[in-house]
Amino acid sequence: MDLGTVAAVAVVAGLAGGAVGAATVGTVEGILRQRYVRHKPRFVAYARSIAAATDQPFSAVLDGLDPDSRTILTIARQEAIQSGHSHIGTEHLAMALRLSTNSTLIGIWEQLNVDPDTMRRRIEAAVPPNLAGTAPTELRLTPRVAKIVAIARAMATRRKRPEMAPEILLIALADEREGVGAQVLASLGATAERIREIVDTMKP
Repeated sequence: MDLGTVAAVAVVAGLAGGAVGAATVGTVEGILRQRYVRHKPRFVAYARSIAAATDQPFSAVLDGLDPDSRTILTIARQEAIQSGHSHIGTEHLAMALRLSTNSTLIGIWEQLNVDPDTMRRRIEAAVPPNLAGTAPTELRLTPRVAKIVAIARAMATRRKRPEMAPEILLIALADEREGVGAQVLASLGATAERIREIVDTMKP
């Protein structure tokens, strides 16, 4: 079962609620953990390929971001370090957006009702921490995260924003759809369509 299928199952769980929903959520997280154990070499190879393919340093993406978005990227970097990862991926960016104290994001998360602890468990089930490794001297962005930031910059320009705000970064992450961060959010009901709907109805 791939992560997209798992996401669909989890959305149903969210709609079901109660004991049925909780049981299904547990099943989803169990599936993700089993997939990691069964395919651990694939995850190791994935991490190595990401490190090899990534060539954009952290500092290169900060231009054009408002202060809160810069803080979110810094939190994402800290998430990667705490996880023992040598790259900043969509999973770290998604978690940073959820942990942000930005008032607009807080309002969005209240409507989405995404529990941060559940979100972290699903992220760690999909991309497990590497606590045995040594801390990298310099973390770089995965190509997918660099792409998301570029999409968010273009989106901010189209919306006539002087800088890229956190909610624009969240839309870009969700719109990209293929990354672990976006798929975990979707599994919790925070789909690209729902996020955009909430942001577009908020006062600028």
